[in-house]
Amino acid sequence: MKNILTIAFFLLASNVFAQSQTEAEILKLSNQIFKWEVENKIDSLENLFDDKFMVVSSNGEFKTKEQYINTLKSGDFIHNRIDVEENTATVINNTATVVGKVSFTVTISGKVVTLHLSYMEVFTRPNPKKSWKIMAMHASVLPN
Repeated sequence: MKNILTIAFFLLASNVFAQSQTEAEILKLSNQIFKWEVENKIDSLENLFDDKFMVVSSNGEFKTKEQYINTLKSGDFIHNRIDVEENTATVINNTATVVGKVSFTVTISGKVVTLHLSYMEVFTRPNPKKSWKIMAMHASVLPN
């Protein structure tokens, strides 16, 4: 009986460790998205976004992958600086979420604005042998 409990403990511990590694991988990917937005690496973002990607902005407007990429390419919306204040990842099977708070300094139609936002990202990986893709992002303005 003691051996069974010991084996069960190690199996559980290794599963928790593996999950925390995956959560760390997702947080790294989330931070990479912000970095690419600031660096205007649109091709990298486009490759990471799932074909069914949707974004809901802080004003409630939603855009498809194509619409969001076109907005970034237009130059009317520029990410100047993004500072992640806190974030956490949760992974269940082939789906992961990141929720957090962030400070965005952006240029919108030539006007520089700093926004304090909460955000959520949804990632998916239907095939464990392939890379994670981001399915959705949502941001909400936080009160000052």
